[in-house]
Amino acid sequence: MVIAQATDPGPGAALRPGAGADEPGSHGAFRARRHFGSLDGLRCFSILAVLWHHAHGGDAALLASTRGFLGVDMFFVLSGFLIVTLLLRERERSGTIDLGKFYARRTLRIFPLYYAIVLGLAALLALKPGGSMGPHYFGELPYLLTYTSNWIEVTSILAIAWSLATEEQFYLVWPPIERFLGRLVGPLLLAFLALNQAVNFRLLDPWLEAHLGFRASEREILSSTFTPILLGVGLAHLAHRPAGFRALWRLCGFAGAPLLWLAALLAAVSWPSADIAGLPRLSMQLAMAGLLCSVVLREDHALRGLLRLGPIARLGVISYGMYLLHMFALHGSRVLQGKLGWEDPWSRTLLCLVLTVGLAELSFRGFESKVLRLKSRFEAER
Repeated sequence: MVIAQATDPGPGAALRPGAGADEPGSHGAFRARRHFGSLDGLRCFSILAVLWHHAHGGDAALLASTRGFLGVDMFFVLSGFLIVTLLLRERERSGTIDLGKFYARRTLRIFPLYYAIVLGLAALLALKPGGSMGPHYFGELPYLLTYTSNWIEVTSILAIAWSLATEEQFYLVWPPIERFLGRLVGPLLLAFLALNQAVNFRLLDPWLEAHLGFRASEREILSSTFTPILLGVGLAHLAHRPAGFRALWRLCGFAGAPLLWLAALLAAVSWPSADIAGLPRLSMQLAMAGLLCSVVLREDHALRGLLRLGPIARLGVISYGMYLLHMFALHGSRVLQGKLGWEDPWSRTLLCLVLTVGLAELSFRGFESKVLRLKSRFEAER
């Protein structure tokens, strides 16, 4: 995602907080940067983790390999940081936040492919009635159409839509808070984080069971917390202010910081228990926020070469299409497996990856990119 305009610093550039606005590594250089060059790389590895989770599942003897679903948490951290960074910079330039243009841009990015898939699948099932999926899908369709599928248990091939519903609800709630309640952002952020962690640590389960008849783990809206998005929001606010930037710099501003945060993340996801609620999940999300911070504060970090590698960055560019289409590709890969006689999870994962990339590339080139050109009509004033 494009944020600000600046030439990326070379690998030998001196990065110092408090330097002049034109020097790489200064708060001014961070604020002037239009493009965070490593984020497509993070998107790539996030979507590969999700694809691995659904296609392979990992080895039960190595718990870390079964936790590819946490790639969605990384997407949430990215989303919270980028969206709020855009809003803060828009308000600083123009004195306000144009919510109409914001929602127009988000609509053009997210709605077209999503609704094409949701409605296209509905049409296909209507034309070929009698299958086992049809009744379930049409029962879930109102929730899919309204981005509320995280309130129910979706059993169809679009069960992954819960994460998009979560993001859409964030877009609905948080930008107006930034626009109209700027002075209350800090207290509200802390309050929402506290509520989310009460869910994460299962402190609210007795109340939920007594009054609503279910536990937090039985509803996607509760079991998949908003904490990673809120961590991204907090990171955006800290990095936007000189004092916050200096504090973050001390934790994440040195060139090797991404390696340390990545090691912390890998250690956290290796938690030796199938249940990661509470401190394990929170530590994983904090490590993700640290990793993100370490690759946006400076461009010449230790993982720059890997995260900017052409094929990796490209998968990050088409990651939205990959996410929406990979379950269809997984179905196709299982059909191919049956015909080829390949039954192992590795071949299924490889087939799924190839089909997913092919479908997502076709979608991006032939459909998404054409719609995205319309976004320029709704750019924030500069």
